[in-house]
Amino acid sequence: MNNFGRVIEVMTSNMKFTSEFYNIEGKVPFDNDPLPNESEIKIWNLSDKTINNIKRGEILMLNSGYKGDVGLLLHGYISKVSTTWQGVDKITLINVLDSEDISKREVKEIAYTKGTLASQIIKQMAGYIGLPIAQMELNQDYRYQDGYTAKGQVTEIISKVCKDCGTSVYINKNKLYIRNLRRGGDSVFKLNKDTGLIGTPGRFEDGATKGFNIKMQLQHRVTTASVIDLECSQFKGRVHVRGGSHTFSRTGDFITEVEAIL
Repeated sequence: MNNFGRVIEVMTSNMKFTSEFYNIEGKVPFDNDPLPNESEIKIWNLSDKTINNIKRGEILMLNSGYKGDVGLLLHGYISKVSTTWQGVDKITLINVLDSEDISKREVKEIAYTKGTLASQIIKQMAGYIGLPIAQMELNQDYRYQDGYTAKGQVTEIISKVCKDCGTSVYINKNKLYIRNLRRGGDSVFKLNKDTGLIGTPGRFEDGATKGFNIKMQLQHRVTTASVIDLECSQFKGRVHVRGGSHTFSRTGDFITEVEAIL
């Protein structure tokens, strides 16, 4: 793959900005926890009228890739818009959460009866934060023999219940995923120097978890829980993405960096 024909598309409020006509750059993070990630997008030299139409709370979508191979990197809600000047250039910074801001959503107290299954609690809590469940595959649907009391921040409740089930939970592209990072119906992406691998992956060890820090040319198919068949000088085998980021610009970095576990 050659790093040519870059495409960046930003869409919000019936407006579309493309890297063909605008200088656009930014970073989209992704991870495996239930709190929304905040992305940054910068667009150069927009008119005042256009800037006024980019509003907090509106949906924003970002596509990126190469001509003939473009995909969705971000689907979220604008959390902040600010404009600064650098010399003669006017730069508008748009912050985007990959879901609505759900950090303040709480429940006072909900008591579940003896024998309640974790899946029942998760589904009800997901309803409170208003996110569709894209996948739910629990390692174990834990049964609370003595009942369960849900109280406090909804995201923390979901996280604790999923931990009891030995299962990861995260938000990605405005959807909720409850699943094992190493198991699922994800397509496999073959990564080597011919398909975009940059440099040599660095090994890491995090407690009982081992894996690689990997850098590649920007790849919209790769996100949390993606399956990568990695081939490099020191390793050949399958890894699973735990987190990372996409960094994009017209002339600078156009890369995807991930932390992938064995």
